[in-house]
Amino acid sequence: MSAGNPIVDVTPPMVGLSAATEAGIAASQGGSAAAAAAALLGVLPMGADPTSEVFADALRAAGAAYVGAITEHAVQRGMFAGAQGLAGAVFETTESIRATTAAISTAL
Repeated sequence: MSAGNPIVDVTPPMVGLSAATEAGIAASQGGSAAAAAAALLGVLPMGADPTSEVFADALRAAGAAYVGAITEHAVQRGMFAGAQGLAGAVFETTESIRATTAAISTAL
């Protein structure tokens, strides 16, 4: 490996595009979860009997579990997008410093 070549081959604009895609998916998932929350959490009993109430409670609990899971997934995906964006920027900066250092050491 020569001093002028990077150790790994990363294309920061592609990493940035991937990060933007992940951020878009996270936003879409968050929006979908918010839109569905009322239907999933607002289940009404089918009748006035105890069985209908218990069934409605079970459906609300399942809806709450789903909303919690999809919200957590959207947050994690958003954090992953942020980490990708940061990694691309760090790589670009590091490679710029490395190339400058290599050029200086070659000139000396």
